[in-house]
Amino acid sequence: MQTAFDLVIYGATGFTGRLASQYLTRAGGAEGLRVAIAGRSQAKLEAVQTSCDRKPEILIADSTRPESLDAMVQQTKAVLTFAGPFAIHGEPVVAACAKWGRDYLDITGETPFIRKMIERYQAEAEKTGARLIPFSGFDSIPADLTVYLALAAARSRGFLVDELSLYYQIRGGLNGGTLASALNIAEHSNGRELFDPNILIPDPNWPRGPKPDLKPRYEPVLERWTAPFFMGPINKAVVRRSSWLRAAQGKPDHPFQYEERLLVGRNLGVVQAGLTTGALAGFGLMTGNSIGRNILRRFGPKPGEGPSEEVRRNGFFRGQLVGRSQGLCKLIVRMEREGDPGNEVTVALACETARLAAENAFAANVKGFITPTVAFGDQLTKRLEQAGFRFRTEFV
Repeated sequence: MQTAFDLVIYGATGFTGRLASQYLTRAGGAEGLRVAIAGRSQAKLEAVQTSCDRKPEILIADSTRPESLDAMVQQTKAVLTFAGPFAIHGEPVVAACAKWGRDYLDITGETPFIRKMIERYQAEAEKTGARLIPFSGFDSIPADLTVYLALAAARSRGFLVDELSLYYQIRGGLNGGTLASALNIAEHSNGRELFDPNILIPDPNWPRGPKPDLKPRYEPVLERWTAPFFMGPINKAVVRRSSWLRAAQGKPDHPFQYEERLLVGRNLGVVQAGLTTGALAGFGLMTGNSIGRNILRRFGPKPGEGPSEEVRRNGFFRGQLVGRSQGLCKLIVRMEREGDPGNEVTVALACETARLAAENAFAANVKGFITPTVAFGDQLTKRLEQAGFRFRTEFV
């Protein structure tokens, strides 16, 4: 397939889109990658172009004009989009990629939106050969990848794990696009959808497992108290779709349960866990009604705004996945990187995953909507290690 570009960054003038444009065009990195940036405003795109070490081409495309997206998509192998909320701006990009058989990646955490896209475009994507890979940012690669590594490590040692718990430690800031997406999900989705672990699985008979534990809890393996993690339901749905896809390929996993928790300190840990749980419930109450959402929109960051470079640089992400077999801890998989999770880490994850798509480094010949680990397998770990992510597996 001859195209003018390997990768187009759509929504390049937003906060994370601008960071991604700079990441993929920085001096000394991805030198052979033919990158273009796309959006509605020529002037804003030129400002992004000026901020890049290597100057990407500019394409004008608008989600309200499908013909402009068709023209954009036909010029590239893959599209990486940051134009959210995706439930508002995302479908025309998905539709164009499915129509023309091009690869699609995004950083969404909007599971109800992706469920609708699967229902509408899976069949067409299978016919055209499009590979559609949402959840390619902090939502939900750490969850998807650590589970993939844990299952592979257990197989390599000849044992099975039936319980996987991922514990997060994070520090960073919030950008306006993420807040807008969260508020849009709360406004247009119901709680049943958001907490449905099988929302991304079309098989109504696929087992659901137990309900999530929303109370503070002590983790003896890590010797810390824990609280629920606010992105847990979304990441869990992605992990379960990966397992469902592997089963559809004839590579079923041993049945396992998966959950996510936020790790808090040792000193006064039970108090911290209780306060964190209360804060999460409070945020849920605010987003669950129009008054609370209006307050957050008024006083929170606006789309296009985000944390300062210092906040982004001083942030970090650490994930520890504890794998158990019949109640006994058998292994711990660790994944970590410096940088604000919602911005620096998300951009690195999305850009490196998009590079793999542009290089056609797919692990399996599966079309349609797939997850990052199903798409790239071990290649994803290798590429992320080169981008500064650290992985370690310990057998207990």
